[in-house]
Amino acid sequence: MEISAPLTAVLTQIGARFPELAHDPVLAQNLYENVTSMVAEAHERYAAGTDGSVVSDRYLDPAHLATGALHAEHAQHPAGAMLAAEVLYDAYLPVFVDEVRATTTDEVLRATRALHAAIWSRFPAGAIAYTEALRQRVTTANLDSRTRIARDLHDRVAHGVLAGLQRLDLVLLTDPPADGRTEQLEAAGRLLRGALADVQDLAVALHARVGDDLLDDAVRRHVADLFPDDERLTVTTAGSPTPLPNWKAEEALTIVLEALTNRRKHAPGSRCRVTFTWSDEDVVVAVADDGPGFDAGSRPDGRLGQHTMRERAAVIGAVLDVESTPGAGTTVRLTVPKGSM
Repeated sequence: MEISAPLTAVLTQIGARFPELAHDPVLAQNLYENVTSMVAEAHERYAAGTDGSVVSDRYLDPAHLATGALHAEHAQHPAGAMLAAEVLYDAYLPVFVDEVRATTTDEVLRATRALHAAIWSRFPAGAIAYTEALRQRVTTANLDSRTRIARDLHDRVAHGVLAGLQRLDLVLLTDPPADGRTEQLEAAGRLLRGALADVQDLAVALHARVGDDLLDDAVRRHVADLFPDDERLTVTTAGSPTPLPNWKAEEALTIVLEALTNRRKHAPGSRCRVTFTWSDEDVVVAVADDGPGFDAGSRPDGRLGQHTMRERAAVIGAVLDVESTPGAGTTVRLTVPKGSM
C-alpha cells in the first residue's frame, strides 16, 4: 500500500520515541513493513465487516513469528514493540476513523476493533518467538557446558581409570602377589571396570546431541555407538516423524538414552524395543524390555533414576511413565508434546 502522510508522521513519532528501532536499518525496515501491514489489515478487516478484535486464531502466523525472531536476534524485548504499538494505536486511530469514513457510533467502534485486531495479532507470535529464541540460547549454553564436562570425563577421568586398570592387569600378569592379595586386586579391577563404564556412559549422555536429525534418527545413531553389538535391541517408528524444538529434542534424547543405559545395567541380555509413535499432537517413545523387572509400587522412584528423568521430562512439558513388575519386564514411556511452548 502507498504510505500516507499521517502514517509517515506516526512512523516518525515512533522513531523519535524508540531510537533503537529507527537507527538500526534492519529494524527500521521491519518497523515500516509491520506498520504498513497492520494498517492494510485494519482496512481489510473494516471493509469485510469483521466484528470483534479477538485474534488468537492467528497467533502462530509464520510472518509474525519471523518478526519476533528478528527482534530477539537484535535483543529487542517484546515490551518495546508493545509500547511502540500503543503509540501507533493512539496516534493513528483518529486518522484511521477518518480514512474509513466512520461516522456512526457503531462504525467508529468497528474501526477501533479492526485497528486493535490488526496491531494485536502480531504480539502473541512475537512473544512466542522471543521466548523460543531465549530458550534456544539457554539450551545452546547448556549443551556447550555439557560438552566440556563430557570431554573432561572422557579425556581425564576415564583415561585415569583405564590407566589404573592397566597397571593392575600388569601386576597380576607379571608379578602376582605371593601373600594372597590376588583376589583383592581382581575385585578392585572389577570395581574400576564398573566405574569406567559408568563414566563412559555419563560422558556419552552429557554429549548427546540431536543436531539436524529427527529424534528417532538421533536415537538410532546413538544406539549404534553405545550398543554396537546388541542384536536384541531394536528401534522402530510409527507415524510421520517431524522435527521437535531443539531444546525438547535434546532433553528427550537424554531421557531415552538413560532408560537404555539402565536396561543394560539392570536387565542385561534382555530383549528391548524402542518404539516411536508420532501423531499430530505429540510423540510417544516407549523403551520396553523383557528383563527381570522390579516392584514399582514399593519403590516410587524405582532403581532407574526416575527422579532425574522425571525432572528432565517436566522441563520440556513431557510425561514420563514407568511400568514394571517382577519377572515381567519394564517399560519406560515418554510422551513429548510437539508444541513450542
